Amino acid sequence: MSERPELSVVLPCRLSGAVGTEMRWALLRLCLVALDAQTAAASAFEVVVVDDSSDVRLADLVDEFARRRLRIRPRVLRGDGPSRGQSAAYNVGVEAARGRYVLLTTDDSLLAPDAVEAHLGGHARRASAAYLCGTERQYAYGILFRDIITGALHPRGDLAVRAFGSLLGFADIRATAEQLGLTDWTITPDDVRYRYAELSRTAALTPGFQDMYNELRSDRADLRWLCVRMGNHSVARSTLLDIGGVEETVPSGNSDQDLGLKLLEAGVGIHFEPAAASVLLEHRRNLRSFADTSGLALLAERWPRPEVTRLHEYFGQGYHRLIADYRRALAGGAGSGQVSPHGTA
Repeated sequence: MSERPELSVVLPCRLSGAVGTEMRWALLRLCLVALDAQTAAASAFEVVVVDDSSDVRLADLVDEFARRRLRIRPRVLRGDGPSRGQSAAYNVGVEAARGRYVLLTTDDSLLAPDAVEAHLGGHARRASAAYLCGTERQYAYGILFRDIITGALHPRGDLAVRAFGSLLGFADIRATAEQLGLTDWTITPDDVRYRYAELSRTAALTPGFQDMYNELRSDRADLRWLCVRMGNHSVARSTLLDIGGVEETVPSGNSDQDLGLKLLEAGVGIHFEPAAASVLLEHRRNLRSFADTSGLALLAERWPRPEVTRLHEYFGQGYHRLIADYRRALAGGAGSGQVSPHGTA
């Protein structure tokens, strides 16, 4: 067996349904190209793709794409049976990972060329166990596309697209994109490999993410668990295994907060690593995801404390939510105790 890599990139993926397969396969190809373009030596990291019961033969697709376009050779793992969800896929990948550290990413996250080096450098500078959060910018207009590589768009007036746009404050995100010429702006593997800086400039650092990074820069530690968002985060593999991995009973929309709470309880520091950059390519989600509050209810059962049972107040602020405002609300006394219809992250 070859020398063990220092870091394992764990990447859950599920290609399901005609529309979902089209866009997610495009996203996965772009994600793999971003990993292939890393400045870190190929021997320093590995890529572990966990196939969560896709409708297609994902391993064959990835192997063929890697032979044609990549220097890296991702490992593709697939479990038997029905889909178990993103959290379970992370756990499968972490268990199989060979690296000392694991970088928890997603197929819609494009890591900057020096992201792996930045994560490894961040861990090398710290003497104690740490969970590192990179800088993530968001390309919101990706939600308009069925396939962002070819430029195929969702139908005009798609309700899920309009719902996402309204969360961001757009009366009509499609109309705005057309006015800016962004419905013609595809993202190709060559864009990711050779023009990443331009792509990053086109993406935005949203108010909610900027607030999380400000929180991590502060000396406050009480609500740092709210800053855990898997996609561009890393931690020692042994640390993640010691705390029981990612909780599989909590839906993926809120498993980030559960992981943050487990890290806090275990005394693992959650830190900002600004040099580890990425771009999140937004994509169409099921309308039910905008109203699903089951994750918040399960979190409240698992962590019966005010800062968790009142999370609906934090997420109810939408994309402009501020952790400082939530801290003040908690200090002000009891909340409604009801779960808001805007419950997921």
